[in-house]
Amino acid sequence: MADVAVGVQAYCKLLLHSAKYPHCAVNGVLLAEEGKCKDQKVVRFVDCIPLFHLSLGLAPMLEIALLQIDSYCKSKGYIIAGYYQANENIDDNQLNHVAKTVGKKIQEYFSNACIFMIDNRQVNPDPVSEVYRIYSLKDTSWKEHDKSKRTVEEETIRTATELLKSGAHRKLLDFDNHLDNVKNDWRNPELSDLISRCT
Repeated sequence: MADVAVGVQAYCKLLLHSAKYPHCAVNGVLLAEEGKCKDQKVVRFVDCIPLFHLSLGLAPMLEIALLQIDSYCKSKGYIIAGYYQANENIDDNQLNHVAKTVGKKIQEYFSNACIFMIDNRQVNPDPVSEVYRIYSLKDTSWKEHDKSKRTVEEETIRTATELLKSGAHRKLLDFDNHLDNVKNDWRNPELSDLISRCT
C-alpha cells in the first residue's frame, strides 16, 4: 500500500464541493501526476474533478464524465487515481455500493487507487484536520488507510479554511452544473487560479 499525499488543489476542491451542497451526496475523482506514480511508493493527488450532486449512481452520466476526464488527464499528464464521496446524511460517512463500485473500477486501471469518504461533520469553516477517511483495496475488501502513511500539509488546511470562509465554494462547478449548461466548465480554471493565489 502506497503512502498518500494530498495537494492543495485536490483538498480544497473536494472540501468546497461538499460545502456547496451540504444537503446532497456529492462525489468526484482525484487526479495524480502519471509520471510520479510509477514508483508506487507515494501517490500524490494534485487535483480533483467534482462530478455530481444530484444522483451519484447514474451509469450513463458517470461514463460520459469519466471519458471526458480521461481525455483531459491525457492532455495534462494526469491519471484518475482516486474517488471521493460525501453521503447525504450528515452522520453517514460509510462506504456504500456506489463508492465501492467506482473505486473498484478506478483500481482496475491504477492499482493504488483510494477512496476518500468525507465526514460531513468536519466540513465547516474551522476544520482542524483532514475532512475524510481514506480507504485502499486490500485483497477483496476496502480497508481504512493507515493514518501514518498519509499527509496533508497544515498550510493546505489553512488555505481551505480561508476559501470556505470567503464563500469560494459558490464558485465551484461540478459535472451536474456542466450538464445543465455546457458553459459551466467542470475543470474549474477560475477556482484553480483562486486557490493558487491563496497559497
